[in-house]
Amino acid sequence: MGKVEDPEITQFLAAWLEVRQLIQAANFNHFHQAGLSATQFMVLNLLPEKGDGIAIGELARRMNLKPATVVKTVDSLEERGMLARKKSDGDRRLVLVQITDEGQRLQNSARGQFRRYISDIFSRIPGQDRRQLIKGLESLVQAAKREETRTDGAITHDERGAAPAKRSSRQSLSR
Repeated sequence: MGKVEDPEITQFLAAWLEVRQLIQAANFNHFHQAGLSATQFMVLNLLPEKGDGIAIGELARRMNLKPATVVKTVDSLEERGMLARKKSDGDRRLVLVQITDEGQRLQNSARGQFRRYISDIFSRIPGQDRRQLIKGLESLVQAAKREETRTDGAITHDERGAAPAKRSSRQSLSR
């Protein structure tokens, strides 16, 4: 495969960032109404509905945040009854975070609102364009997975050779 021309990359990134901002605004709206921060929202969305839960270190890795930031977020969500900590059955030293029924209710409500929002947008796009969009996004996911496999999941470096720095939750939101 040849290298993609820079104008295509520029056009893609501009469209991607605009879509990302629109989706984040719509998705976060319900959580802000409930008094949750964007970081709290992300934690709730990363927790599985069922199962043992996720370790704080894994949450931090998935969110590209420092564990200390995630601990503060987990503390605040636990105080509000949205999640609970539980010792792992397999390794008693490991503490897992699980979503509670209250957190699940909020998450389900927000997902329903978000799905309706996306459905309204999709209904305004002609059928053939929707199918092409889906196919293109699926191709993007596959290419990203191949790249992740090729780099063995290692952190990639920018053109200057610098690895991306960990961000606090406030820095992540400003991007």
